[in-house]
Amino acid sequence: MGTAANKQVRLRVAYKSPEALLAELTKSVGRGGVRIESKRSLPVGTSFIFELHSAGVRDPVEVFGTVMSVTESAPGRHVLHIRYEPPRSRQGIDSVLKSIVSAGRSDKKRKHPRIPLHVRAVEDRQDSAIFRLRDISLGGVGIDVDGEVLPRHVRPGVPFLLRMKLSTGPLVLGGEVVWTNGTRTDGIPLRLGVAFARLPPESEQMLDDLLNLRALPAPPWIARLTFGAEALSSKPF
Repeated sequence: MGTAANKQVRLRVAYKSPEALLAELTKSVGRGGVRIESKRSLPVGTSFIFELHSAGVRDPVEVFGTVMSVTESAPGRHVLHIRYEPPRSRQGIDSVLKSIVSAGRSDKKRKHPRIPLHVRAVEDRQDSAIFRLRDISLGGVGIDVDGEVLPRHVRPGVPFLLRMKLSTGPLVLGGEVVWTNGTRTDGIPLRLGVAFARLPPESEQMLDDLLNLRALPAPPWIARLTFGAEALSSKPF
């Protein structure tokens, strides 16, 4: 892994695609950090620079991190708990986003390119299932659901509302569930797709900022979902 003589470690990580890179980046930033196994125990406070590379993208994404704690998982094996920081430079991020958008435009089945975004989400109810935002676009959002069957109130045609706090303020997106896969199958989780309704200009701008990673939630990322009549009554526009 290298030494920590300068209390800084540079680590190169390669991904098969821009989508895979961005998916892992948003997942790690959303959690607030990453866990790395190492044969070497590094001092708390050691700085990391992660160079994230993907096929077809010239510029790497550089992410900075700091070792917050170290635990021994086995003799000679350590787990480094590293706090992740969003990229400080736009160059790598813009290159990755440009590649994803370019590929998305060639997909005639979709009106808007989808951006990988891993965010845990729940409903404001005690028996809420655990949802995970999987990808998002200007037109809608794809969501995975933990469990074996979808909640009964989640079905095509049902109104939908998503709320999430970004660094620029509260993001509120209304729409409608347009499809579900009904039941879980091997290798494929429960999923549903939402189409956004027409958004007011301020919501559309905030969504665009999220899609371009200009405005992000504070970790740990979490979204609030509402379905049905309550979604309609809670919508502020």
